[in-house]
Amino acid sequence: MSIYRQTANALTSARFVLAAVWIGVYLTDPAARRAFAAMAIVAVASDFLDGKLARRSGADGGSWRWLDPAADVVFVLAALGCASAAGAIPFYIPIMIAISFSQYALDSRLLHRANGPIRSRLGHYGGVVNYALVLALALSRQGSPARAAIEAAAPALALFYAAAIAERTLAYRSK
Repeated sequence: MSIYRQTANALTSARFVLAAVWIGVYLTDPAARRAFAAMAIVAVASDFLDGKLARRSGADGGSWRWLDPAADVVFVLAALGCASAAGAIPFYIPIMIAISFSQYALDSRLLHRANGPIRSRLGHYGGVVNYALVLALALSRQGSPARAAIEAAAPALALFYAAAIAERTLAYRSK
């Protein structure tokens, strides 16, 4: 196994570890902004780099195609679940993300019998939005204008996730 492949797998796996650490930190110190910000930055960097390394090693197929998005959603749901529990975002945001990812996985596996996730334009942007939301929450203070803007944007985010679900549903039904 090449060093690129090993590094890509380690970076992807790190997001599972970061998810557990995030929850542990939240349970002991829900106001640990610096720790959350550091974890969010590491998660974003690992997501950016693991794909590049996996493609470079030729390991961007097979099980890695499922491991990467699973690591993303586990990390994002851990971070946003804690943010929801703290009242920073409405509870329906992590629920919509979980529904969207579940549909993505089930459609890919059951309807298309694909070995990996079926690409979705809005689904890809959803991943970017998810990480941007985690970063914004981790870097902003409770009661700040940034937090108020995030709270105000929550209904639009829910509509975005609903649109991603609808896009996949319509695309799959037309095939």
